Amino acid sequence: MTDSPLRGGIIGFGNVAECGHLPAWLAQDAMRLAAVAEPDAERRARARELLPEVEIFADAGVMLREIRPDFVDIATPPALHAPWITAAAAAGVHVICEKPLAVSAAEYRQVREAVVGAGVTLFTVHNWKYSEPFRRVRALLDDGAIGPLSGIRFETTRDGCARSVGGDWRTTNALAGGGILVDHGWHAFYLMLALASERPMAIRAELARRRYVAADVEDSAHCTIEFPSLVGQLDLTWAGSERRTRWQLEGRDGSIEVDDDRLSICRNGRAESFTCGQSLSAGSHHPDWFAAVIEAFQREIADPSVRGENLSEAGQCVQLLSLAYASHAARSRLKSLPEAA
Repeated sequence: MTDSPLRGGIIGFGNVAECGHLPAWLAQDAMRLAAVAEPDAERRARARELLPEVEIFADAGVMLREIRPDFVDIATPPALHAPWITAAAAAGVHVICEKPLAVSAAEYRQVREAVVGAGVTLFTVHNWKYSEPFRRVRALLDDGAIGPLSGIRFETTRDGCARSVGGDWRTTNALAGGGILVDHGWHAFYLMLALASERPMAIRAELARRRYVAADVEDSAHCTIEFPSLVGQLDLTWAGSERRTRWQLEGRDGSIEVDDDRLSICRNGRAESFTCGQSLSAGSHHPDWFAAVIEAFQREIADPSVRGENLSEAGQCVQLLSLAYASHAARSRLKSLPEAA
């Protein structure tokens, strides 16, 4: 006799939920969708069209009370993450949440205390870690292909920010909690943490509005992150003329570069390259990466001994995000991260 699948609900049915999450949920056997909560009437109609067998709600609070799901997938604008995480934890519900998990240290403490107190899993969608290019780079580093790292540089160029339903919330601070640092910067933070395998010590940031000049968030950012044995650099912009993602890693014995789907490695005076089956800039939603995110979420639900690994990583991302904004406000002064508790 097999265990019954966990029943879940989506909170927020925008483009990310529909195009990035839903295909992976529909392919799941161990976790099934039972409900969707979405305040916008047009998006509720779209959910009914795609999911005729699940219950659709206008209010996520009502969904939590009536459906009593085992888990929820929070895909709302960032300003709503903390309130719904807290509500879900109070209901004893596991949570998978789109990035950023939180946009301030206070929010992070709030949600951490809520889920730890409730004994439930809180897992942030760090989906780029499950891309083929990242997995290949991580494997090369684990094999010592270029020796110890001395530098990491990430460049993310976009011709505008991703489109959103119900208005351009990504360029509105009250809903997004920030601009490109909250969006692509969060991805860059957790990827750099995973590649460096060290705790960051300090960050310096310079922010600008180059395209969305009337917005109250930044559309371009340059950050320097200091680790004990290496330095990381981030260059991010929504003001580009192309869509491109490039990573460069320098090591004692060589270098690795990823340019969207092209991975090149130079070592011992020899260069080789190959094409990955996935490109880092192919679309905004990456549904093929989300299935692996679900598997990692399931693992933290099933195994309390590893529960909180992802939450700890998200906590470092919150620190980097908050201190990057503080650095910019202080004329790009270097800001130190607190030591690990």
